[in-house]
Amino acid sequence: MNKKLNAFLRILTAVAAVAAVAFAFLLKGKMDSALTKTAWAVSDAEIKAGKDYDARMTSLAGVQGLLAAKRKAIEELELSKKDLQADVADKKTKIEGLTASNTALEGERAELTRKRDELAAQLTDANSKKDGAEAALASAKEELVKATEKSAGMFTKEQLAEIEAKATKAEEKVELIRGKYAALHNYASRIAENAGGFPRDPLAEPAKPGDAAQPAVATVEPATEAILTNVLALDTKSGIVAFSVGEANGIKDKAVFDVKVDGKKVGKVQISSVKGALSFGQLQPEKDLDIGAIAKAGSVSLVPSILKLASN
Repeated sequence: MNKKLNAFLRILTAVAAVAAVAFAFLLKGKMDSALTKTAWAVSDAEIKAGKDYDARMTSLAGVQGLLAAKRKAIEELELSKKDLQADVADKKTKIEGLTASNTALEGERAELTRKRDELAAQLTDANSKKDGAEAALASAKEELVKATEKSAGMFTKEQLAEIEAKATKAEEKVELIRGKYAALHNYASRIAENAGGFPRDPLAEPAKPGDAAQPAVATVEPATEAILTNVLALDTKSGIVAFSVGEANGIKDKAVFDVKVDGKKVGKVQISSVKGALSFGQLQPEKDLDIGAIAKAGSVSLVPSILKLASN
């Protein structure tokens, strides 16, 4: 009985050993396969898995959290993508609007160019008529001189009266031509903003090449609204300040302005000198005077002051 039991136990032990060997062999194969398939995790900069099986499995356990973070980042990127697509669509609409505006402006520019060319043709025709009138007037003067010289000894009083009447009629025609030419000159000047170089009087000396048209003298009204200007210079000790605006902007001598930076009053100035596009003033010693703010601002707003300064 003991012999059979011992034999059975030996056989069972041998079978268990064989099974253990087979299991170990299969387990090693699966581990090798797992290591081979996850070899990429070793070189991954974020996972940084170990080379042996246990360390690698431990590292791979954190992949789930990493994937969750990646998914969340992807969702945020999708939302940003939608916002960008909406922004692109809005900009596309604005570009289309600007393109339409540009097309309209091009049409207006073409129309203005056509009108300019038409006015240039009218001016050329006016110059031609002026030259013809000058030639006719010179010829009439020569004939009048000759007739006057001959009439002294050859014509009767009636004939002299007739000649004088013809001369008077010729002068009336000249004045009529002068008036029509002046009207055309004024019309062209209003449209083109300058006379194109030809004189106001058709009988005056013609404009020479290179002579510029005389600009109209405009009366500049005193400033009644805020004027934006650059501070060109500032003496912090004396309070003397120079601005980049002058008479053309409505700046007048002795005028008083509130000096503002970003809408805040930082002082008051009285203009002491105006020269073209340049003016000088004296900052007034008031409680709200901030010379440092004026010096740092670079550009300020000059607002006409409703209060007059007391006499010094």
